Amino acid sequence: MKLRERMLSHLAGLAPQAEALLVAVSGGPDSVALLRLLHQGPYRLEVAHFDHALRSESAEDAAFVRALCRELGLPCHVERAEVARIADERGWNLEDAARRLRYSFLTRVAKRVGAEAIVTGHTLDDQAETVLMQLLRGAAFLAGMPPRQGWVVRPLLAVRRSELLDYLQQLSQPHRQDESNLDTKRTRAWLRLELLPRLAERYPNLSERLSQLATWQRDQRTLLDELAAPLLDEAGIAIEPLRRAPPALQRHLLQLLLKRAGVPPDSAHLEALRKALAQGSPTRLSLPKGRLARVGYGRVEVLGPTGERLAPTPAVELPPEVDPEQAQVFGPLVYRTRLPGDRIRLAAGSRKLSDLLIDCKIPREERNRLRVLAAGAEVLWVEGVATDARVVTGLKAEDEDERFMRLALEQARLAADAGEVPIGVVVVCSGEVVGVGHNTTERDHDPTGHAELHAIRLAAGRLGDWRLTGCTLYVTLEPCAMCFGAMLQAHLPRLVYGAANYREGVLGSVTDLRRAPWKREVTVRGGVLAREAGELLSAFFAARR
Repeated sequence: MKLRERMLSHLAGLAPQAEALLVAVSGGPDSVALLRLLHQGPYRLEVAHFDHALRSESAEDAAFVRALCRELGLPCHVERAEVARIADERGWNLEDAARRLRYSFLTRVAKRVGAEAIVTGHTLDDQAETVLMQLLRGAAFLAGMPPRQGWVVRPLLAVRRSELLDYLQQLSQPHRQDESNLDTKRTRAWLRLELLPRLAERYPNLSERLSQLATWQRDQRTLLDELAAPLLDEAGIAIEPLRRAPPALQRHLLQLLLKRAGVPPDSAHLEALRKALAQGSPTRLSLPKGRLARVGYGRVEVLGPTGERLAPTPAVELPPEVDPEQAQVFGPLVYRTRLPGDRIRLAAGSRKLSDLLIDCKIPREERNRLRVLAAGAEVLWVEGVATDARVVTGLKAEDEDERFMRLALEQARLAADAGEVPIGVVVVCSGEVVGVGHNTTERDHDPTGHAELHAIRLAAGRLGDWRLTGCTLYVTLEPCAMCFGAMLQAHLPRLVYGAANYREGVLGSVTDLRRAPWKREVTVRGGVLAREAGELLSAFFAARR
């Protein structure tokens, strides 16, 4: 079968109802040969040329295409865009920008002129180069270019470039040559001019085999698409069905999820997601283009760039920090991202999420990505930051202050065992202990070796900031003047103590320093587990008499 008959037969299969075509012509040999093959055929033709303004000769390419169209009596549409400048302004890579702008132009022209398909001159050699490039880049599928993709049809994918060059030579038809296609510093040119010819010396039918591989891969992907469809929803993928799926279907589902989010699905990201899936613990993975993948709490999902909100999804699985029985009291639970005005109730009182995230040093670009567990307007949990005191796992009979005071009592017992006055401290930020301490005055021969100072220093070191603005200090005995002063200097907003200190206490026992006009105010709660703290002190001093 002659070249024109083969091409027209293939085109009829790709666009069986089409009568009007828009032919994309760059001026190079492949697209010029395509236009000549279509000319005087059964279709109404119009031609489109996009000038990328990347080469000094690009205006000459456009002039050549216009002249060819005049010679053939065909309408010609030309548009020029400074692709390099636009790519820089929008943060796109150059190749991506060129493709986006070119196909945007072709689609606009096709709609305007009533074309039913956009025809391009990609050949079997282009297909082989594309598949090999996908292989070298670690693509999830070596599917190459599909013969039809939306409006775009590629009727020459089974034709070698050499056939087109012979055809043009028979017609004595000139064409343009893009010198950048000869620059082997560019990957595609290196593949075309160096690697593929060397491989073809040993494997003469390599291009045909790569093209066939692409066809088979597309067929396999079609099957996987059908299997994946019931498992992928708007919010992502449910974890349990994904875990039960065979590895090939797992990879395909994750690939579809990434593609839907605009992330190129390379093998490294797919395997990282599968590894996170197998680990079972909640995981966050950074992805290209500012995206973030979350694996955990019943779902795998991809969040967009900073500021893009997560659509509310039912909370099928709750975080381990949240007690299910207590949480269900609040009504239907959903995962979402934070909203303006969100607050969470902690043991220290209600806090604005915006303030809490600042205090906990959460980077600005991460704040809108954090997953929030909410029931209506009630925020019960913030990923990696805090849990509502009313739903904390294991806190039914005692409140959160009692829980942390018991940890402070453990520190006090360590002091007693070491022969020190049994005073213990823990510093807590967003439900996490960030500093502990007990008295070391005797051991260090240091009158400032108080539990509060040790814990404050440790907390500041762990948080990387001497301002402990989001923290609560728990101490078993009402503080002295020195320690209360240290709390003011550390910007601690809240203090919880156990037993009253009738010898040196400055929060009401001897005096009340809170009444002074300090720049900062410390909220104080006293008497938490006071009996236990007092008994520990009494036993210590009784043993020393």
